[in-house]
Amino acid sequence: MADITSVSGQFNPKDLLASSKPKVANNDDIFSSASFLRLLGAQMKSQNPLDPMKDTEFVAQMAQFSQLEQITSLSANMKSLNMSSQISQGAALIGREVTYVPEGSIVPVTGRVDKMVLENGGRDSALIVGGVRVGIAQVQEVH
Repeated sequence: MADITSVSGQFNPKDLLASSKPKVANNDDIFSSASFLRLLGAQMKSQNPLDPMKDTEFVAQMAQFSQLEQITSLSANMKSLNMSSQISQGAALIGREVTYVPEGSIVPVTGRVDKMVLENGGRDSALIVGGVRVGIAQVQEVH
């Protein structure tokens, strides 16, 4: 039997539990290239040396991640295109007369568009007609 050397210090089970708490990932960081590479490195470290992962599995994972990055990029580009379209449509109405139905009313109102405003971080747009906020969906007619 092997000799066991003495161990000094205190053992605190809370220290063990504290170090094993899962870390919460940042939503912005969860699909980044760096996090993918960390995950891939962790997989390589923890694989069984007698039965390692095949290189085709790594290539498949890299292809899936590349596809995810492209879809994420496409989504961001579509949001940008949508915002650009809203700005163009709203800007084209500035100075023109529009007929709209105010909220809570059934009587159409006609007025000149003074300006266009972006709301909710650019996701929504509205017109200012005679000092009144008018949603684009409320506009029935452009003169």
